[in-house]
Amino acid sequence: MTKAVLGIGMLGWIAACAPRAVEPRSPEPTSPATAAACDQGKGPSCVELADRYDSGTGVERSTVKALELYLQACQHDVARGCSAAAELLIGGDGVPKDEAKGMVLREKACKLNEPIACNNLGAAYSEAKEGVASVDHAKARVFYEKSCKLDDGVGCFNLGNVFRLGEGMAIDLPRALAEFQRACELDTAMGCTEAGILYCEGSAVPRDLAKGIALFDKGCRLGSEVSCRNRDRLRDAHAP
Repeated sequence: MTKAVLGIGMLGWIAACAPRAVEPRSPEPTSPATAAACDQGKGPSCVELADRYDSGTGVERSTVKALELYLQACQHDVARGCSAAAELLIGGDGVPKDEAKGMVLREKACKLNEPIACNNLGAAYSEAKEGVASVDHAKARVFYEKSCKLDDGVGCFNLGNVFRLGEGMAIDLPRALAEFQRACELDTAMGCTEAGILYCEGSAVPRDLAKGIALFDKGCRLGSEVSCRNRDRLRDAHAP
């Protein structure tokens, strides 16, 4: 299971935990045809089979077998296989923890244009975790930028925080707003929240409460309690 990681940053006027993106899985039981296709070197079939072993769908759950199959897919340059194997190894979820190997696999997945892997590399370099020895904001920004260009909303959100907080560079609130709005367009609730805050503060652009409330409303519909509370508070404060 591949997860997107949030970088450290501002999460709104009211603190809240944000959801992690999870790859969807097929509910159907495994089939001999899928296993045969994997054995024949068809990487996507190996990923499908690995997902089943990882979740225990149609087979007895085995993260060891899932890792073996994800690695097999990665050998055939299937980005999702590399990324999923990386997260299992870095997290040590049912398999021996190996952050160094996991980071190598993340980098391969990112090179193969897997956006979640690029985002997770950015978070690792931003926070000096998962085997990264020291913070490297320049590297983090490169990975977040690639993730965002690949239409990963969490990557855009994390990139927005780089500009908002001035991580390794001067603070750039207009650029932060642009990245948060892009995250919101990609249905990432935290992006809507942060963009709404900047519009309401008037710190990046002229103050526009109507836009701020609209962004909070979308964030709320996407599941952000922070956005819901900020929207309701503003509506109550400016009610006729």
